[in-house]
Amino acid sequence: MLTILITLGSTREYIDPVRFISNASSGRMGKALAEEALNQNCKVIAVKGPCEAEIKSGKNCEVINVISARDMLDAVKKNLKNADIFIGAAAVSDYRPAKKEKNKIKKQNIKNNETFELKLVKNPDIIKYVSNRRKKNQIVTGFALETKNLIKYAETKLKEKNLDMIVANKASAISSEKSEVFLITAQNRRFLKLSCKEKIAKEIIHESIRIFENNKTC
Repeated sequence: MLTILITLGSTREYIDPVRFISNASSGRMGKALAEEALNQNCKVIAVKGPCEAEIKSGKNCEVINVISARDMLDAVKKNLKNADIFIGAAAVSDYRPAKKEKNKIKKQNIKNNETFELKLVKNPDIIKYVSNRRKKNQIVTGFALETKNLIKYAETKLKEKNLDMIVANKASAISSEKSEVFLITAQNRRFLKLSCKEKIAKEIIHESIRIFENNKTC
């Protein structure tokens, strides 16, 4: 039985106890990927950031709930060695506040409360971490979501992060029930027309498993 480790949802990077940096990821694609993997008789480890999608732990499905990018990385580190395939479908915040305030920031306490400057620091690159530390025959599939130059940026990410496959989609996919994507590998680029995310997820899982099986025979 293959084990597929999937990240999904958003991450939250707290500014103070009530405010945070995040995005509108619904987690629908990640949920669809997990369900399709289970349909293919795979074991699923789902590392789930905050999102609308609900995934229940059960037979062959472990759900690990996390909040921040660093929480997500910690969970991935603990489970990566058990995975045959990693799929990074989470929308991870690239940056986090340099400091989280202990109390709610009050505008009355800000010298010039017409503007507020927030210092950010870079978050860990989870997909790069996974790719750099993969075990033999382990497959890494990533996602690229862009507002322009989609193919160019996706192919650059595929190469720079040494991924086996990247799923390229437009920003309109966020929180949508449907998506159109490109499945891109070093050898091939395939367009999947606008379809429900369950249908897209089926193709992503099938292609990831196909790449795994091909690698195993090489």
